[in-house]
Amino acid sequence: MRGNQLRGRILEAATQVLREGGPRPRLITSIAERAGVSRPTLYKYVGDRDAIYDALLRIELERVIDDIATRAERSESPRDDYIDVIVGLTLQARNHPALQAVLAKHPEIVASHLPRVLPLVLDIALPRLSPVLEAGAAEGRWPQIDPRVAITWTARLTTALAVMPLPEDSAEADLRREVGALLDVTQSIAARTRTDGS
Repeated sequence: MRGNQLRGRILEAATQVLREGGPRPRLITSIAERAGVSRPTLYKYVGDRDAIYDALLRIELERVIDDIATRAERSESPRDDYIDVIVGLTLQARNHPALQAVLAKHPEIVASHLPRVLPLVLDIALPRLSPVLEAGAAEGRWPQIDPRVAITWTARLTTALAVMPLPEDSAEADLRREVGALLDVTQSIAARTRTDGS
């Protein structure tokens, strides 16, 4: 079996183990057993516990960012599509079995990995989304926006909504309304700033 295939098998086993019960004292052993490899092989192809979490996060982010880029390429309504992206990402995270298992049983793991999320998001998203956002602006479908700023604040907002849900935004319609209201507030402030010249 080639290295990439073996790595993929180990990461799939890690996903299954985390979905079934979250992190546990014998996490590496459980993943190695599920993947049918030795612990040294697991360490060679994936790394330690943190490397496993980072690899799983990267896989998930690559999939999500590719979906967002595909949607943005066809977008005719940036505001509605942006709300869809925020709501969709938030609901995916809130319903992700492995993430929810970790949040429920070991929130300290999520807290320790949060500082790594934004740099990873930027690393994956900037090369994929910058050309899409720039093309949309050139075609008049999107406003001129700084991709780094848009990606940074989208990641911060969805992360906060995913890990700190409030009762008033628990249903999809409520969350959609709250995100729309946030956009309205920021648009009003931006419009006021332009008219005041400040």
